[in-house]
Amino acid sequence: MTLSEWLATRKPPPPAALVERLRDIIGAEALETQASASVLLEKGIATLRSALSDRDGALDLLAADALITYSMEAAAEGCATMDETAADAIQRIARGAA
Repeated sequence: MTLSEWLATRKPPPPAALVERLRDIIGAEALETQASASVLLEKGIATLRSALSDRDGALDLLAADALITYSMEAAAEGCATMDETAADAIQRIARGAA
């Protein structure tokens, strides 16, 4: 399943403006790759870093939250790696937000 297809299955669906922003952030090429917690986390951290440095970045802050949350949802679908993925995410978010 592509990342684009995976995002379309989220319940409840996010608001249209947020979906559009997520798709812009992720990028057309990445949207067509296999759904990946790592890609979502990477894009989420980069967006968080950008939003924290921009006083008008409220939508990007919401997008960063959604991307990081979705990365954990994607990781949970492969339960065998969930603990490792969550620990890695915590470290990367802490470094990215610093």
